[in-house]
Amino acid sequence: MKHYLVLICVSLIFSSFGAKLPSVFIKCNRKQADFQQCLTKAVENAVRQMDHPFKEVGLLNLESFVIPELTVAAGSRVLVAQQTLKNMTLSGFNETKCTKVEFDFDKNTLKLDCVVPHFRFDFSYELNGQILLVSIYGNDTGWVVMQDSHFELSYQLGEYEKKGKKYFNIVNHQLKIQPRSIDFDLRNLFDGDEEAADRVKKILKDNALEIYKDIHSGYDAAFGKVFATIFERFLTRVPVSNLFD
Repeated sequence: MKHYLVLICVSLIFSSFGAKLPSVFIKCNRKQADFQQCLTKAVENAVRQMDHPFKEVGLLNLESFVIPELTVAAGSRVLVAQQTLKNMTLSGFNETKCTKVEFDFDKNTLKLDCVVPHFRFDFSYELNGQILLVSIYGNDTGWVVMQDSHFELSYQLGEYEKKGKKYFNIVNHQLKIQPRSIDFDLRNLFDGDEEAADRVKKILKDNALEIYKDIHSGYDAAFGKVFATIFERFLTRVPVSNLFD
């Protein structure tokens, strides 16, 4: 009972004053001359450390993060097939390199340019449609690896007050992922017909970037929503006054 009361008191303290940034995160002074450069280092530093959770600020472990289900719409030219990916796990963010992160306090916009050298996601898949007018279908497990993926993210933020403190929230967001190369494996294509699977896998691999260009908007929208959800969890816990010096 005593332990339970302590937990209630701690929860009340956090809800009243808001969470602080973890001590291992870099905190930038918004008035310093090199604020944008500091912010770039701070974001890179934070993302690289998200191979474990920071529960006090709502940040999850990206290296074991599971997306229960993700649907990618069919392309219009090359891969005309809706993809349903389940139990998807992500990895590679602990090697993230950010080249530019900019926060505009007048417009409340945040823009990030980062590169993930080895972005991988594993999943169970359902696929049925056409690739370059050739039938393709399957239902099993698979993985995709995007090498040197350039992530361009932008967030339009709003503001609101909670218990006398100002917080940011996400009003709009956009993501564009541009990989240098793509490798993948889809097991049990064509219900185990290895000859048909090998033939179509060669078509897929030979045209991987062209295929991605045809369907990238689906992946951008899906992953953009995931990242926005994680970022929103963080923003609801940390007031603006605790984000910057």
